[in-house]
Amino acid sequence: MARRYLATPLVLLLLIVGIYWKLALLGPAYVWFDHYDMCQLEIPRFQFLARAIHSGHLPLWDPHVWAGLPAIGAAQPGLVYPLNLLFASLPLAGGMVPVTTLNWLFLALHFIGALFFYLLCRDQGLGSAASTVGALSFSCGGYFGSAPWLDIGNGLSWTPIVLLFAIRLWRGRRAYESAILLGVALGGCWLSGHHEVPLMNSYAVLLGSLAVAAHRVIRRRRFEVSMLAWTALALTLAATVSAIQTLPLIEFGQHAVRWVGAPEAIRWGQRVPYSVFAKYSLPPAGIAGLLVPSATPESHTTAFMGLTVAVLAAMGFAYRRRDSAFRMAVFVGAGGLVYALGAFTPIHRILYTLLPMLDKARNPVRGLYLVCFALSFMAAFGADWFLSDRGRARRAAVAIIACVTVVFLAIRLSGLGTEMYPALPSHYLLNGTIAALALAALALWIRPPAFHRGVAAAVLIALVILELGAVSRLRMTQLDSSHTVCATALVEHRDLADRLWAEKDAGRIDLNREDVMTSLGDLYGFDQLVSFTAGAPANVFRTELYKARTQALFGVTHYIAKTAAPGSHIPIGAFEGGLKLFRKQPALPRAWVAHDVLRVSGEGQLKKAIQNPAVDLARVAIMMGDAPALQPRAGTEAVNIARPDDNTVVLSATLLSRGLVVVSDVNYPGWVARLDGAPARIYEAYGALRAVVAPAGSHRIEMRYEPGSVRIGAIVTLVGLVTAGLLLWWQVLEDSRRPGGLPH
Repeated sequence: MARRYLATPLVLLLLIVGIYWKLALLGPAYVWFDHYDMCQLEIPRFQFLARAIHSGHLPLWDPHVWAGLPAIGAAQPGLVYPLNLLFASLPLAGGMVPVTTLNWLFLALHFIGALFFYLLCRDQGLGSAASTVGALSFSCGGYFGSAPWLDIGNGLSWTPIVLLFAIRLWRGRRAYESAILLGVALGGCWLSGHHEVPLMNSYAVLLGSLAVAAHRVIRRRRFEVSMLAWTALALTLAATVSAIQTLPLIEFGQHAVRWVGAPEAIRWGQRVPYSVFAKYSLPPAGIAGLLVPSATPESHTTAFMGLTVAVLAAMGFAYRRRDSAFRMAVFVGAGGLVYALGAFTPIHRILYTLLPMLDKARNPVRGLYLVCFALSFMAAFGADWFLSDRGRARRAAVAIIACVTVVFLAIRLSGLGTEMYPALPSHYLLNGTIAALALAALALWIRPPAFHRGVAAAVLIALVILELGAVSRLRMTQLDSSHTVCATALVEHRDLADRLWAEKDAGRIDLNREDVMTSLGDLYGFDQLVSFTAGAPANVFRTELYKARTQALFGVTHYIAKTAAPGSHIPIGAFEGGLKLFRKQPALPRAWVAHDVLRVSGEGQLKKAIQNPAVDLARVAIMMGDAPALQPRAGTEAVNIARPDDNTVVLSATLLSRGLVVVSDVNYPGWVARLDGAPARIYEAYGALRAVVAPAGSHRIEMRYEPGSVRIGAIVTLVGLVTAGLLLWWQVLEDSRRPGGLPH
């Protein structure tokens, strides 16, 4: 029995390894993460997570970028997502997560998505082969198969299991149990590290329940409140289970600026301009990309599912459309398509205006994952009909194949579908026709006694894998400078990192982001001022970060670029990739003592004061809010700074008189301080930095990041999981008390 249950996951894993064989078998020579977001943000931050875990702590704070930001609150790539934590805990090589480990993380992610989809199909009574066809087409084809983002993929992989329990709930099948499991699954989806897919899945569940309830009112003329109550229970459980991620995420949103593709960064209370949604909406002609490999408005993604899946989906619609689960999936896919079209329909604008938080999901084209899900589900139904022993309407099947083939050829000849990149050679565009001919031959000549269903199933799976080669080829890139866009930046700067480690007076670094296509700060553990992130603490931008005095205030001592920037830069050395390391003009130490206060009102005065040469930044603390009373000093004072872990800063200082001990790290809710073991107030100096008042004498100041959002979120998540477990246990007890122990 155990072998039978283990056989299917093993087969799915082997098939996915076969589809992405270059990642699995050719080691570090090929990678999947050759995308700007991955190279500059997600992979470096994943390396940061792995270093912290191997140092014995979970990093709540990331001190390496923007003078610090909340690691869990920033979310990407999902620092509390179980799969990420598992792979970050695996052995390092030279202090780094090896490329081979990252490749297997990608394979594991798509295996989970395939396994969940397989379980969904089997739950609908579909055969093993048909379920495998659907699982592979969803996990390795279309939007999921081509999406380069780790956090987006995390959310996508949960979609089948979320919809499995949603469909159970909509059909009234063990509604109580389904609602609980739906809530847990949706909560797991929210842990992914990105908000868009979980948000769309949540609205798919909510709007789907409302649509089913309305349909029952129309058909039965009776309003059934129970299903809406179960949906509310599911959404409540999802909110609790995901709280460890969502509460810090909301807190960060309220204290951060976010870059969304608009001319200016936005704050929490501002809506994403609709012009951004228009930019990332799928043009109607882009629907052709489902049959012909072509680009979507998001770089490096495609909707391509292939002609085999299209033919099987059409068969499913023709012969299995009366199945309620099939129709529910079709409506989910139709909703995803309308959403993906975005600004090209008025419907999206209405949803953008009316639905809370939807304005923060700026990429309507991502709704394609629901379209690809629906097509894969329909294809699984079609494959199940095709491989069954029931009589076949062969003429109808051949007609379907012919019609889909004509549509494919029309798209190809009309030029609506275009190749995405040179990595997709033209012969992939012919696979659909080959698949159609093969299916036609099967439909015409297959006879169960003469042609075993296992062979037919193998042919179908092989055809799907053949066409999915277009998507997998897009996702796999040879790791060398002649083939990659940016991935080599993750492995080619070790010599520069070693040189920086040798710099005894190194403070923060600044770099030319066009020359360095990664975040050296998170990648190697340096402190880097400006970095590529989705958002950053808003108080950092009260200062003018690119000006020399501001960078001196933040302790920037080194600059990395191919050529020197204007200003005082002393060349130190040249490194791989044409990069050069420069020492900048003298900067303030990472911590110092100020004995005078300059009060200002408003950010305008703050910026002028920081840039005023008459203001000695090392002596005068510029304060926008409450300012403490200080005493002048009669000599020099030094502050030693240590960082035992990413969440802690320890300052050792001997003051000659009462002063303000300043550390050039961002002030943010959740930071607490202790002066010689006693609680101390943290002041915000220079509009952004943390500071503590200390009297004359030798002192130890410890600052720790202890965010209530994470602590409360962890408790709520635990409560949610325990509650779900108790509710399921109670259901088991109730079932056991029924006659015969039968489920209701």
